[in-house]
Amino acid sequence: MIKELERWKQEKEQQKHFQPCDCLVVRVTPDLGERIALSGEKALIEEIFPETGDVMCNSVNAGWNQDPTHVIRFPLNGYCRLNSVQ
Repeated sequence: MIKELERWKQEKEQQKHFQPCDCLVVRVTPDLGERIALSGEKALIEEIFPETGDVMCNSVNAGWNQDPTHVIRFPLNGYCRLNSVQ
């Protein structure tokens, strides 16, 4: 049990040196009229694209909104005027 406690303590010490990072997946589909979709944490998407906040909160039954904290393939260019170059 002491060995296990020491191992756990070492793991916790190592985790202090790593900082969490934020990640978004950007998917561009040129075949569908250059559709741009995002997957990731809702709060991060709203921080980068504030105009999407109301849509993500109010679209409970949307196919991309299956998790309370994350979205999958959120159709960004449906709510923002962007193209893949931007």
